Amino acid sequence: LAFLEWHEAPTVAVAMLAALGFLSTLAILIIFWKHSQTPVVRSAGGPMCFLMLVPLLVAYMMVPVYVGPPTVSTCLCRQAFFTLCFTVCISCITVRSFQIVCVFKMANHLPRAYGYWARYHGPYVFVAFMTMLKVFIVVGSLLITTTIPTAHTDPSDPEIMILSCNPSYRKVLLVTTSLDLLLSVGGFSFAYMGKELPTNYNEAKFITFCMTFYFTSSVSLCTFMSVYTGVLVTILD
Repeated sequence: LAFLEWHEAPTVAVAMLAALGFLSTLAILIIFWKHSQTPVVRSAGGPMCFLMLVPLLVAYMMVPVYVGPPTVSTCLCRQAFFTLCFTVCISCITVRSFQIVCVFKMANHLPRAYGYWARYHGPYVFVAFMTMLKVFIVVGSLLITTTIPTAHTDPSDPEIMILSCNPSYRKVLLVTTSLDLLLSVGGFSFAYMGKELPTNYNEAKFITFCMTFYFTSSVSLCTFMSVYTGVLVTILD
């Protein structure tokens, strides 16, 4: 039986990148928490920043569930909690990019709509709605597929059996990832609409770059996952 192990070079590389991402995100979270009442943090999103950073920390912490022989609990974490973390984070980025355009354009042309958006906490309603939608998708995928690990033959060596989560889970993963891809396209579109904002207001440029990178990498990884079935595909999950 073959599965992803800690002593393998790809696993070590992913673990080091995850540790670096976790520490940097934690440092940003602490800085924002200490200066939460300052105008800089409030202009960056205020509480929305914490709603964006905490799921990222949880996602980094779930990297170990992809290493070692898969179990029902680790497969459940892969299929449910990890993908939910990304949805919450990207939803926050998307609604943040919408607000960038909203503040400079919508507030002037549609003051009543902007008033409803601000009065009824539109950003949090949007994030909650997208999260619930992802929950329904994940629950549906769990009902369709099983979390019981399975073994299949390695195409390159018939004597090796690759132990992994249910192979059909990856097909469902492509469906659940499509929601995040749509959110990234929305975030990119709103941020690109804000390219004419003042030069010192460069948040839209960073969101545009991040969403472009996420969309490109996600499409590439999904394409690779659909044609490769080796043991290293667990890293791409």
